Formats: sequence, structure tokens, C-alpha cells
Amino acid sequence: MHLTKDVPPEDYEIYSKEGAKGFRRRKLLGPDDSITSFALRAFILDSGGNSSPDVHSHEHGVYVMSGVLQVKVGDQLLELSPGDVIHIAANEPHQFLNPRPQPAKFLCVRNFPESTL
Repeated sequence: MHLTKDVPPEDYEIYSKEGAKGFRRRKLLGPDDSITSFALRAFILDSGGNSSPDVHSHEHGVYVMSGVLQVKVGDQLLELSPGDVIHIAANEPHQFLNPRPQPAKFLCVRNFPESTL
């Protein structure tokens, strides 16, 4: 068992991957804890912020907690609101964006494909 909790936004780590702007994360559960097959993370995307464009072998489940989150998946641009959930398949190009004046907060669960264990 592993028990943790969320922290104030200012205590989130800056997600500094090249191309990302105004993007912060908090690792809630994952391989450093008691989990072996998935990770649960909380993200905050500031107004005008974005993740870097990404493609990778793991899949995501994303749940929007607050704000409005735009998700570019392939050539589609989707706008998600609190309570919306999206699945992003493995090897599917994607990017998170926030064009709104308020921060967007979301949870992301990702798997660890057997090839990466």
C-alpha cells in the first residue's frame, strides 16, 4: 500500500520537456511507490501553456478536473471540460493546450507496456 495526497499548485514540479510551457505535474502513484503496471499523475496547465507534441508506446487515460483543456490528437483538436475523459492510444500523436485565462487541471493514468518494464 502507498498513501499520498495532492499538494498546492506551487508545489508541483515544472515539467521541463523541450517544447512544454506553463506545464506542471505531481506524481501520485507509480513505479517509485507500490505500483508496477501504471502511473497516476496530476497536471496543471497554465493559461497559454502547452505540453510538447508527443508520441510514445504507452497509452493515457485523462480526466479533466478543472478549467478547459484542449487536446490535439492526430489532426483533431478537442476541447474538454471538467468531468470529460479521453483515452489516447499508444503511438497516437497528441498535445495538451490551454488557450483559456484559467489554469486547467487534469489527472492522467498511463500504463507501462511489457516492453518497457
